[in-house]
Amino acid sequence: MTILTGSTIRERVVVTPQPTDEQYQPASLDVRLDNVVYDCEEDTYYEQDRFTFESFKRYLAQTKECIQLPTDVAAQLAGRSTVGRMGIVIHKTAGWIDPGFRGTITLEIMNLSMEPITIDADTRIGQLVCMELNEDTLGYDGQYNDQQRPEPAGKL
Repeated sequence: MTILTGSTIRERVVVTPQPTDEQYQPASLDVRLDNVVYDCEEDTYYEQDRFTFESFKRYLAQTKECIQLPTDVAAQLAGRSTVGRMGIVIHKTAGWIDPGFRGTITLEIMNLSMEPITIDADTRIGQLVCMELNEDTLGYDGQYNDQQRPEPAGKL
């Protein structure tokens, strides 16, 4: 596998809305927090411009960016260090994105700090590292393609 540069990601990966130049990094694409968050404990969706993540609670959110990976490119979601240093993790288990995936990326958010943390929608919260595979694949054809909002397991 070869890790793609930001300029190659710009050429090979379809992203809407179009990212700003600032989002393209040397070897990744910064992704932003969308304005919908699912509170796993309360089983409630919130749509707003700012979210307060309580200590040690689980949330599902999604990226503002909708991506479409070619069938020979996979991606790995990673948290941005600035967000991580606040105590927020954005994926606990599911950071892998299969080739051919299309849709928003679900964020598994948890605040590991002792204090609530407030983050605005549109904040650059994570980054995608894209890798070119050694051959083309049939691509991902699973239940999470084209999802419209972050869905808890069993609700799709």
